[in-house]
Amino acid sequence: MAATTRRFPCHLLTLSLLGIVTLGLPTVAGAQKSIIVQTNAAGDNVHLIDPVSNTIVGEISGIEVNHGAAAAPDGSRFYVSNEVDHTLDAVDARTLDITHKVPLSGRPNNVAIRGDGRRVYVAIVSSPGAVDVIDTVSMERVKRIATAGGVHNTFMTPDSKYVVAGSIAGRNLTVIDAESEVALWTLFFNAGVRPMSFETHPDGSTKRIFVQLSNFHGFAVVNFDERREELNRIELPEIPEVERHTEFLQGSPSHGQGVAPDGKTLWLCSKVNSHVYAYSLPDLKYLGGVHVGSHPDWLTFSPDSKYVYVANAGSNSTSVVNVETLKEVVQIPVGQVPKRVITAVVPEATVAGWKTATATSRASTSREALDYEFFREQVEPIFVHKREGRARCVVCHATRTRFRLQASPPEGATWTAEQSRRNFETARRMVVPGDPLGSRLLQLPLAEEAGGNSFHPGGKHWTSQTDPEWQAIASWIRGSRD
Repeated sequence: MAATTRRFPCHLLTLSLLGIVTLGLPTVAGAQKSIIVQTNAAGDNVHLIDPVSNTIVGEISGIEVNHGAAAAPDGSRFYVSNEVDHTLDAVDARTLDITHKVPLSGRPNNVAIRGDGRRVYVAIVSSPGAVDVIDTVSMERVKRIATAGGVHNTFMTPDSKYVVAGSIAGRNLTVIDAESEVALWTLFFNAGVRPMSFETHPDGSTKRIFVQLSNFHGFAVVNFDERREELNRIELPEIPEVERHTEFLQGSPSHGQGVAPDGKTLWLCSKVNSHVYAYSLPDLKYLGGVHVGSHPDWLTFSPDSKYVYVANAGSNSTSVVNVETLKEVVQIPVGQVPKRVITAVVPEATVAGWKTATATSRASTSREALDYEFFREQVEPIFVHKREGRARCVVCHATRTRFRLQASPPEGATWTAEQSRRNFETARRMVVPGDPLGSRLLQLPLAEEAGGNSFHPGGKHWTSQTDPEWQAIASWIRGSRD
């Protein structure tokens, strides 16, 4: 798998920024608190999660089709790319109000922020592609760095010396000097470049880049500081065909990754079977996998490296995974199609001041509202139950449609625990916790005169909301065992 390198002239600025890195920037003092910032790609809001309680404690609203997010190092602002308005939106962390909308040169994707907080680098996916440079003091676009193809993601190396821009269309990554803001070199691949993460030397400089690629269920390993070439590719564990998800992969079966803050592990998402996988560093030894929500798309970490937060685009949730036990702790319901997720540090006083009435009501719909055991005992049997004059749900839904159930178990048998867990995750995508009538799982098969949708390709299974099957599913959605 050949990968070629093209170098650009390097013009270095020698101007030192020491002593003026905070000039003109908001400053915040006091005790600090970590916050998980969860974007919602098909929504108009961003959720702020407390990693101690694993509840939503704040919400940024009014940014439709938000893509990437970054946080000021001092916790004074959030920066969110807005795909509808083609702007970088700056949000006051204290009020959660949008204070600036910076026009960009095209449609944005992901964003990255320099370590001193003075620059935000915005990926411009619109052809011909670029990285827009935003000055966070003046809140203006001050430069456009041309790239070989539209840019999907921008990342800062951990030492904040370089911006790394990945292009799907151009099948390359470009390394940009963060001081001179000039492209240094570009590495080409035989597939589009998706998310990236970085391994460092003991002195903090960048050693290797781990690169996810289009239509590859794994990652490439790139030597950053010596030969600047692809070293090898590692495939994620083989998945039995019967367990593979084949729909809505968007050309990226493995999308979302990160190196834990302690530098000991590399974690990657798999949409193919709704898992995250862990590898040890530096030897890249496989450690294990964890089943999370549907279509995991991005991840981040708690600062102490004890937990991974995984954005599940297919189940509208954020999974919390214990790194030591390799177990999912909880899933937090969030917005529509959650994707990019980051860890920010903000003042404790800022978090305490957030208006959380809306967020608290949403967060109160906890994992218990969609109880797995109740689902397996009371809801899942409905999918294989034969009603007179009607085909069983599993007949259609085990082979087609988005509501994809596992293959029907043999007569007299039940689904395995793993199959039931997959059915549970599939069903979660079809419901709104706490709102039976707002849930497609109950609306579509219900007769229109009883409050259901006008059409369901599988026919109408229930003529009334008093039907015992309808009531059982409604109880599950409400979080009741009655």
